[in-house]
Amino acid sequence: TPAFTLVVVVTLALGIGANTAIFSLTDQVLLRLLPVKAPERLVVLDGPGAFQGRTFNNGTFSYPMYRDFRDRSTVFDGVLARFPAPLTVMADGQAERVSGELVSGNYFDVLGVRAYIGRTFTPDDDRTPGGHPVAMLSHHYWTRRFGADPGVLNRTVTLNGLPMTIVGVTPPGFYGIVIGENPDVMVPVAMKAQMTPTWDDLQNRKSRWLTIMARLKDVVSREQAEAAMNVLYRQINEQELEEIQNPSASFRQRFVAKHLFLNAGQKGRSDLRNDFSTPILVLMGMVGLVLLIACANVANLLLARGAARHKDVAIRLALGASRGAIVRQRLVESVLLSAVGAALGLLLAWWTSSLLLRTLPFDEAARTLSAAPDARVIVFAVAASLATALLFGLAPALQSTRPALTSTLKDESGSVVGGTGHARVRKGLVVAQVCLSVLLLAGAALFARSLYNLRTLNPGFQADQLLSFSLNPSLNGYPRARSLTIFQRLEEEIAKLPDVRSATAAVISLMTNSDWSSTVKVEGYQPKEGEDMNPNVNGVGPGYFSTMGQPLVGGREFTVKDADGAPKVAIINETMAKYFFGGQNAVGHRIGWGRGKAIDIEIVGVVKDSRASSMRRAVPRFVYIPYMQDEEIGPMTFYVRARADAAHIGASVREAAQRVDPNLPIYEMKTMTTVIDESLYIERMVAALSIAFGALATLLAAIGLYGVMSYSVTRRTREIGIRMALGAERTSVMWLVLKEVALMIGIGLAVGVPLATALSRVVESQLFELSAR
Repeated sequence: TPAFTLVVVVTLALGIGANTAIFSLTDQVLLRLLPVKAPERLVVLDGPGAFQGRTFNNGTFSYPMYRDFRDRSTVFDGVLARFPAPLTVMADGQAERVSGELVSGNYFDVLGVRAYIGRTFTPDDDRTPGGHPVAMLSHHYWTRRFGADPGVLNRTVTLNGLPMTIVGVTPPGFYGIVIGENPDVMVPVAMKAQMTPTWDDLQNRKSRWLTIMARLKDVVSREQAEAAMNVLYRQINEQELEEIQNPSASFRQRFVAKHLFLNAGQKGRSDLRNDFSTPILVLMGMVGLVLLIACANVANLLLARGAARHKDVAIRLALGASRGAIVRQRLVESVLLSAVGAALGLLLAWWTSSLLLRTLPFDEAARTLSAAPDARVIVFAVAASLATALLFGLAPALQSTRPALTSTLKDESGSVVGGTGHARVRKGLVVAQVCLSVLLLAGAALFARSLYNLRTLNPGFQADQLLSFSLNPSLNGYPRARSLTIFQRLEEEIAKLPDVRSATAAVISLMTNSDWSSTVKVEGYQPKEGEDMNPNVNGVGPGYFSTMGQPLVGGREFTVKDADGAPKVAIINETMAKYFFGGQNAVGHRIGWGRGKAIDIEIVGVVKDSRASSMRRAVPRFVYIPYMQDEEIGPMTFYVRARADAAHIGASVREAAQRVDPNLPIYEMKTMTTVIDESLYIERMVAALSIAFGALATLLAAIGLYGVMSYSVTRRTREIGIRMALGAERTSVMWLVLKEVALMIGIGLAVGVPLATALSRVVESQLFELSAR
């Protein structure tokens, strides 16, 4: 009947659609290969970073080391390097901050990527530092900013205050080698001093900042290449060791013993993948359970329909029809129903994927991902529909060919197909649905509680009524002195606004997974061998802690007097004070940076602990310095404390910034509560989807339970009538039915609760301040 078909198709569409949507996300984040030539031959070089002075993440290398790898390796056909660098583009009188990337001259040759129009970079574009003012645009940026005008070739635009010539446009669908970082503009690495004016470090072997990828020679395996490269890596480290002053014997041994890893590079490199991999796999497991529940539900419906058609089957068998032919007919019906459900599920998956992408808080990552199903997603949907057809169709098909022929043909009372065995199968399916629903509901409860814990966690500062935004004068080519003047004027202009209480600034923005760590020396403290002496660091403005609502526990705030030429000062957090000074008062003690530098920074205050880069991360040891005493001035994030709702002061703050310098683009203007909420995107997504899957599973289980009980009551109509005629009370008859309901639910809970407790330990690493036990 149409009603039966509709219920089955919708149930399957929900199950298959949910699975396809999550698989689509899995495919793009975890499985998709780079759109380059022979991606399986690519490797990413990875190794321990140096913890001296300002540090970058492990897996990065200096430019001199890149050149050594490129020129001295014998196992690669090519070695490329890249580094993300935001840029300010000035074109047609409009300044815009864009995502940029510094790439080696052989970048496109190694990847085997051709330009969409124009040409790609060549090694000749990357030989002389500062001597190659050329740039390439991404297809997306070329279309958005220049209207896909081919005349953009050989046109001059200003990047970070420097005239640059556009020589080409990358092909559509190519977003670089790091998933989630989609450069709008690419520039040769040789132009680093001009593109990152606050720090050059092109020739500094101690500065590790480049991501390196290489293409293996056809006759070389990854294992062979790693062994050969580690011989070269040790030689390079031995040469670099000679530049380090007075290294201890143990330090020398550790330094040269560092190991270089060659990881598979066919999927590129991605922090996005690292962040999403476990949550996506958890969601795949959850939607798999939803599909099983949907299959059990449809199987129950088919069993009920088979019961209604048992006489027809008995007649066909009596007339000589084979059981195989009837089973095949039933399976064909199941496949057709599943195919229609899969088609509808694909539409549902496309809609769901589009919704998920629209909620991504980072535009670059959203641009990389597409909601449109590709061949792999379609194959998955087809495979899911076939597997689903077998799961829900096979048992009912086999059951339908086993009627009691004599009693069925006589249509005797109680000769329902399969008798009590048939009823047990249907009840068993309901028990399974209840059990699986318990698993999903338990998971949803854990993820929801974990999100609640994160949202209610005190970050250590007052996030409400706080507006943040960023700007980077150095990208306009402004020198350090001019940048400092702009920052000070902007703080003053914003503080004058009637709806503003105060304003301050910081080098590292909060809750954006950004870190700056540095090796520290503490007066009177002798570090142990191998001890981590790298606290987090941030450069902040005068009145930072009062504006942020982060109370001091001793000492004083920074003031405008803590500037260039003044005695160097620092404020540390409680965690660092306890670590290095125990119960002593840390104020008045001194610290210093790096190896061989003076211990000349006085601690003038101790501040309450606060979360910095993430709500999830434990509070680290922290050193705050006045940004006006920092040697390097780059991007700065401003924090504005409003008198009321911070969202309402955005326009006036922008006007103030325009008054200070109309050529400075400001970006990432958000309330601090929004910043924190966006930092919890993965947790919010997992909690929301798990709740949705749990609700869907419960609904399907309830429908299945209703169907079984409806069928059971219909089957026992004569029995119930006789009981009523003999004087049975209505309540006793109702209890007769409800006992079956309670029994099925009870068995489902008895199995599901212990199973949920056991399986919840699998996701415990994804929970915050919550034990799954």
